Amino acid sequence: MSDQTEYNEETKALNWRKFVRKNLLIHLVPNTILNTVVPYFAFKAQNSVHLFSGEQNLARFLLPMSLLLPFMITLDILKKIKELQHTGAINYNEELKITGYPFILKKAGLNGLYSIMIVFALMLALHFSFPKNHDFGITPSAVCAGLLAGLYSLTFFYLAIRKFKADTV
Repeated sequence: MSDQTEYNEETKALNWRKFVRKNLLIHLVPNTILNTVVPYFAFKAQNSVHLFSGEQNLARFLLPMSLLLPFMITLDILKKIKELQHTGAINYNEELKITGYPFILKKAGLNGLYSIMIVFALMLALHFSFPKNHDFGITPSAVCAGLLAGLYSLTFFYLAIRKFKADTV
């Protein structure tokens, strides 16, 4: 009987590692690539990229991304963890079981809200520290948007799983 229990624990730990690896790549790679390529081609249609002014400004890409990416990543990961918990495929502490969507939506909403507030504050600080009508450049702006998307993918993936990760190691 203990061999079966040990096998189940190993299987659950392996399932957790597969889950983390697979979902991290699913979020990291497409978010980084898409959020680099889309702004690049949008910025390519104009001569310069400004932070808040102009038809295609940097804030137009960064602020919605700063709200939606953390929200969607947290929502997706917590929904998947909830499904795995209810099927018994991973180890978890009974006290940390996700019981419903209000918890998931609250966590995702707070992550999105906090990230947009931080990015907006940093953008305002940049706006006031650079000279008026400063051009940020097409390629650096697109690369920064992509790197920020990759950072969001890593950060909010980790924040969504951090409570559950300690139980499976």
